[in-house]
Amino acid sequence: MLRGMPELRKDPIVGCWVIIAEGRAQRPNDYAHAPQVKTGGLCPFDPGQEALTPPETLAYAAPGRKPNGPGWYLRVVPNKFPALRIEGQLEREGDGMYDKMTGIGAHEVIIESPRHEATLADLSLPEVESLLAAYRDRINDLKRDQRFQYILVFKNQGAAAGASLEHAHSQLIALPIV
Repeated sequence: MLRGMPELRKDPIVGCWVIIAEGRAQRPNDYAHAPQVKTGGLCPFDPGQEALTPPETLAYAAPGRKPNGPGWYLRVVPNKFPALRIEGQLEREGDGMYDKMTGIGAHEVIIESPRHEATLADLSLPEVESLLAAYRDRINDLKRDQRFQYILVFKNQGAAAGASLEHAHSQLIALPIV
């Protein structure tokens, strides 16, 4: 298996798979010093900062907008610090009593609004509809990849829930196992 590549390991005692992704430790952390206080500052999810994220896989925007630029109202990008990587082949091997496989999958961030301070509760009905449509569109696209057996959408709101950035976002992970 490739060095530095995320991998999946099966716990031989309980039979559950876990993701080992050392690169996730490099994520930013808006909440490191003051979990109850908004930190503000430069946010890679704010409009005008699109160059700070990987190229978008989906954007809902006004007609005529240039890709990877401002003017969007919902944007999906690969996670810059992914738990799984879409590149590569699915390889499985035994290592003593352990079962391992390459950390092939998808890990995407759904930026729910251009408004930095907006929460899910602040979104209008059309914005929530767009968010649900984005989940559907990304799931349908990823289902075409025969390597993926399970797709999960999740949301961490705030530091206590595990979010590393303040800007409202959710995430999608596609896995090669259930």
